[in-house]
Amino acid sequence: MSVFVTGDTHGPEKIGWHSTDGFIPRLNVKNFPEQRELTKDDFLIICGDFGGIWETNRERFAESSQEKYSLDWLEDKPFTTLFIPGNHENYDRLTGCRNEPLLSCWLYRKMPEEEKEKLRRGYPKEFWKGGFTRVIRPSVRMLEPGVFDLDGQKCFAYGGAASHDIADGILDPVNFPEEVDYQKTYRKMLDSGCQFRVRGLSWWDQEMPGPGEEQMAEKALEAAGYHVDFVFTHAAPLSCHASLGFSHAGRVNRFLEDIKGKLTYRHWFFGHLHGNSNLPGGKDHLIYEQILRIC
Repeated sequence: MSVFVTGDTHGPEKIGWHSTDGFIPRLNVKNFPEQRELTKDDFLIICGDFGGIWETNRERFAESSQEKYSLDWLEDKPFTTLFIPGNHENYDRLTGCRNEPLLSCWLYRKMPEEEKEKLRRGYPKEFWKGGFTRVIRPSVRMLEPGVFDLDGQKCFAYGGAASHDIADGILDPVNFPEEVDYQKTYRKMLDSGCQFRVRGLSWWDQEMPGPGEEQMAEKALEAAGYHVDFVFTHAAPLSCHASLGFSHAGRVNRFLEDIKGKLTYRHWFFGHLHGNSNLPGGKDHLIYEQILRIC
């Protein structure tokens, strides 16, 4: 068995200024030739902002044609893809929409109730190798907070982070009686150069793990005796965040720092900060477009 790790992919294709993004170009045979020798018992782990589940279908719980193509492309790869959720993920589809006012407003007016019920559930949840996953495809899975046993390697996974591209706020569809009212404000903010996102369309509250996720993580680590081989997160522990020169830390960074103080581990990999760096001590690593074999 082999385990590889990489950073944010932000969807299947290169988009905008993210010149190194797109899991299809990053994980093709040319850029990831090691896959020729891999099987489904080998793992490629993406440290957040996977982006393969992104679009909001307002009429039914279904993948777009592009999503289906790209996810099937991953499923056809010889290895198994695992990803930690980041801050740029459609959590409503991944783990289920809990925002009933959003489900009741104009945004989902055309969605039948049976489809809304599917949206409330998200992708199937399955216990797998010691922890819970969301099954996107049999060999494409999102890791929920927990400790996973990957052929004898104990791996702690914890996703989520705070978005930094929302300086001018979050536009909430619930605050507008009709779509036409929302569109007027959306266009005005866009034309003004505002930095904002839209709840349920380009931003989701679940990007910030809550007490439930923290308790799930603590319980799994307690069961593992606070000893693992590898840690995979999207955000960085507070000390790592600060040592890289970032000051906009938050709850997730502080929680991970608390975990770090209790935990023994061989290596910790995190994404989110769009860079590649080995921190002092040689155990903590910021990763982006690199694909590293770690065992």
